Amino acid sequence: MVKKIVAVVVGAAVAVLLVMLIQQLGHNLYPPPQGLDPADEEFMRDYIANLPWGPLAFVLASYVLSTLIGGWVAAAIAGDRPLLFAGIVALFVLAGAISTMVMIPHPSWFMIAAVVGIVLATMVAASLASRSGGNSRAV
Repeated sequence: MVKKIVAVVVGAAVAVLLVMLIQQLGHNLYPPPQGLDPADEEFMRDYIANLPWGPLAFVLASYVLSTLIGGWVAAAIAGDRPLLFAGIVALFVLAGAISTMVMIPHPSWFMIAAVVGIVLATMVAASLASRSGGNSRAV
């Protein structure tokens, strides 16, 4: 039981760290405007609506890659039921993504791609963990 809890905690921590690192890289390459105030809803709505594709791609990549790697880590540590443990990490990432998209409106294509990408990354993470660890039970 402790091993399963450690698997989820470590997988979620890896996912959160990756989201932060990838999004920081995106901010470094595409710096936000001076004086950006995330609390100004109207400004944020206009800002996100007019962003080029690049900055949004970094956010999307952060969700998908953190789910893939964090989910794989959790599933590999757990040792069985890889889809369950990758899915638990994915739920954390999905909750963060949805809360961000609710607070700051994003384009429809982005929201769809984020959810689909997280789901697909979860399945790939579980599959990779299953192959590398010899897990025979998918769920």
